[in-house]
Amino acid sequence: MKNRNGIFWGLFLLLSAAILVVSQLHLITYTFSFWTIIATIFLAAVLIKSLVYFSISGTVFSLAFLGILYAKPLGITAIVPWTILGAALLITIGLSMILNPLLNRHRPWMRYRKAFTRGHRGPFFSYEYKSGPDMKTIDKPDVDVYVKMGNSVRYVKSDDFKTANIDVNMGEAKVYFDHVTVKDTAIINVNVSLGGAELYIPSNWNIIKGVNNNMGNITEDGVRNVDEDSPDVTISGLVSLGNLKISYI
Repeated sequence: MKNRNGIFWGLFLLLSAAILVVSQLHLITYTFSFWTIIATIFLAAVLIKSLVYFSISGTVFSLAFLGILYAKPLGITAIVPWTILGAALLITIGLSMILNPLLNRHRPWMRYRKAFTRGHRGPFFSYEYKSGPDMKTIDKPDVDVYVKMGNSVRYVKSDDFKTANIDVNMGEAKVYFDHVTVKDTAIINVNVSLGGAELYIPSNWNIIKGVNNNMGNITEDGVRNVDEDSPDVTISGLVSLGNLKISYI
């Protein structure tokens, strides 16, 4: 994780320096405002971070917003912003279906079981058709939750909880850890893209947050009650154009 952060900040500073130098030397005939340069640096940061963390949605949408920002010099003013954003959404869905199986090896928080019991089976994933939320109880120390364009509720029960890998892509997931015992340490890996995940965490856990936020929203709710005997639980991963809520119960 530290190495990836170093790559991100190194590339970000190099690109920021290049943008500032080019803007001051007037090497480009089109004149950019101060706020355009600031927005460019911000979107460039999002783009680099998305590439470093293999985030498809972050990469596509940052490029889409840059296209909207530079529509005039690129000669694409005939394309309205909503068309660009709509195309970005379709591209994100298509690339996610194609590339997610290849990205699993690079993102440990995206590991999931590739098939359920019954349902539609495609070349890259399978899922069940259900009218309501998919509700299950998981009784094991290592948990995998994968949600794609649906709603899922998971109740985790374990006397020796170790890890959880939660991947939400254009869906909603609620995961309850209130019937879980952590003997020493545990880790929860999350990857939320164009969706939302809510984690119900015991208030006596000592939560160590290491989640990267890429144009997403991370919130906490409830009161923590941590003491010297509280287990250390790390929440890591990436929230890209999505929402992660940690509720202490």
